[in-house]
Amino acid sequence: MTTADEEVAARSPGDARNGADQIGRPSRVVVLADELGGGTGTILLSVSKLWNPNEWEASILSQREPRSRVVPGVPVEVLPALRGLTMYPIAQLRRSRQVAAHVRRERPAIVHSYFFWSIMYGRLSKALGLVSKLVENREDQGFNWGRHEYALLRMTSHLPDRVICVSEAVRQTVLERERLAPSRVLVIHNGIEITTAARTPSAGPRGLPSLRRSLGLADDHLVVGMVANFDRAVKGVDYFFDAMPAVLAEVPAARFLLLGRGNEEGRLRARAASMGIADRVIFAGFQAEIDPYYDLMDLSVLTSLSEGLSMTVLESMKHGVPVVATRVGGNPELVKEGVTGHLVPPRDVPAFAARVVELLRAPALRAQMGREGRRVVENEFDVRRTAERYTATYRELLEARG
Repeated sequence: MTTADEEVAARSPGDARNGADQIGRPSRVVVLADELGGGTGTILLSVSKLWNPNEWEASILSQREPRSRVVPGVPVEVLPALRGLTMYPIAQLRRSRQVAAHVRRERPAIVHSYFFWSIMYGRLSKALGLVSKLVENREDQGFNWGRHEYALLRMTSHLPDRVICVSEAVRQTVLERERLAPSRVLVIHNGIEITTAARTPSAGPRGLPSLRRSLGLADDHLVVGMVANFDRAVKGVDYFFDAMPAVLAEVPAARFLLLGRGNEEGRLRARAASMGIADRVIFAGFQAEIDPYYDLMDLSVLTSLSEGLSMTVLESMKHGVPVVATRVGGNPELVKEGVTGHLVPPRDVPAFAARVVELLRAPALRAQMGREGRRVVENEFDVRRTAERYTATYRELLEARG
């Protein structure tokens, strides 16, 4: 007589660890990711902490070491660095073999892929019969994907079982460009951990006095903050700088706080100096503990040319900070015009500056918008809702397979 484990081992690779309902073991999920940094890494790691270990045995396979503020809730394995021939497409072929070997060894019920090459590796594993159910994420509107990438996605569009988009705007882009069946493309908004208490607005300066002093901020300074990857042109950081003189002309007490990293920082520092506003611009770098910096902000801004569903906007709203953002991608699904902040056309520097000035001059309106932003995040964008919808999607796929 064979044991239950022996029966499982005899099944096909796609079925080996998917039967919590059959043998009382959690269903295995392997997440494929290029990296665990930025907003995508934050949401992925936040969701991973909420998977019920009695139902899901999850792990993450990343191509690069984690660089996120969020501690992983599940095991993370990093693929070894490639040595020798690493030019395209040899490097990608070698990576695909590594991923296929990992999937063959783990024998998951579900593979869930993020980022382009991890998506392609997941699809190859599905085509090889190593994956039973394949789920993918789309975190943005494909701003850095070209004709080559979309050709590959369309050629293999029959392979994913579900494609999760972080906003309705992203879903429309996917349907238009990737030729996927609409029934397989759904929206699950990003969420955020509600770990800090709602801030009670006060008449005094925001944030820790010691942190304000360390950044050279006086009590009367009004802080306009931006959290972004400076190296991504899509973030439109230069448009923020274009608006600074107009804001300062109307609100001399304004100070501009930039949080993030990238090789562009040197150029941006030089630009601030050439504009004669170097003493008004604060480069705070990457901060592992970013909450105290949001608490400093009187206003949060985003000048992106494309967005999926911005974690920066969610974090700002969580901290009761009103937002001025561009009307692109998923931003209108977060920022309620005139209620939690303002939306402006991308690249429209005068409109952006005018909205920033308007809010800096209206402390009561800022406080009201901040309270409403916090309420919206608590009611609509708690990461627990996101995690529940992810696992509901997994269950649906496994139940449909029978």
